[in-house]
Amino acid sequence: MPLKELIDNAHSDRVKRICAISRAKSRVDERFLVEGPQSVREAVRYAHKSILDIYVLQDAVNSDYLNVNSFKNGKNGKNGILQNGSLETISKIVDESLKNQCYVHPATAEVMHKISTDCQGIVAVCDSAILDKEFIKEFNSIGVESEYKSGFAHDPVLIAACWQVRDPGNAGAIIRVADVAGCNAVVFVDDCVNRFNSKLVRSTAGSLFHLPVVTMSEDDWFDWTKSLKIRVIAADIYGTENKKPKSFANLLKPLSDDLNKGYNEGSNAILFGNEARGLPEEILNKVDEISVIPIYGKAESMNLATSAAVMLMGLAMSSHERKM
Repeated sequence: MPLKELIDNAHSDRVKRICAISRAKSRVDERFLVEGPQSVREAVRYAHKSILDIYVLQDAVNSDYLNVNSFKNGKNGKNGILQNGSLETISKIVDESLKNQCYVHPATAEVMHKISTDCQGIVAVCDSAILDKEFIKEFNSIGVESEYKSGFAHDPVLIAACWQVRDPGNAGAIIRVADVAGCNAVVFVDDCVNRFNSKLVRSTAGSLFHLPVVTMSEDDWFDWTKSLKIRVIAADIYGTENKKPKSFANLLKPLSDDLNKGYNEGSNAILFGNEARGLPEEILNKVDEISVIPIYGKAESMNLATSAAVMLMGLAMSSHERKM
């Protein structure tokens, strides 16, 4: 697909419409922005059908123009429009985008800065509805195997779930950690931050395009995990009067009686609560286990993203260790 004409008017209607996308209250037609070389590259590789348009610093569309010095001043921001990016890296992304039949629009540095001060020379406009269809398709395939043993899927499932998590930075970090841990999906339960919030998308560093990120009601979430015999573990410090938290270290020990308890062997979902309020008692009473990360030093607690990293990676490593 050929390159489009150069966009050089930072005050054009097109640029205004693009700028409006990043404002949550004025998001248009379910579109969202993907900013920066790493995130755009992953969108092109794993979700190019959801990309509506790509806007790129004009010199990056021609490998003969790799001198970035002229973009270190003026209206390109304190550190230049490219910041940590490079024209050579962006040029490779443009080549891959064109091969995938994406619409690529060269733009001046002024236009790129107007669209996003965080784009580092390249930004994509994506359709969340198209991406969501792919998410749902992949999510619905979880636990579906060609062969079953005693009614259980062969491969263990690991799910990261967030209940009413509101901070986009935390949510994005959890998605990225879930990707690193090899999770099958991330589930936003109940009223969470919008999955396509600009800060959230940036925080995932491209991981948003690697695994399904879906939304569910509380009832649907528990029905779904029950149907696939997935153990639901709540991350909580205090637990309830009738259900006290167990040390997370104990959950990493081999669970030889999974099948006897009615779980798919090695399949777990960790449910993280709201940043300020945690998980309510009615939720804790529905889960299979409540777990707390032991603290050996003097710190009172860990933040949500750090806790997610410890627990998801711990279970992932434990699961892979059992396979060896």
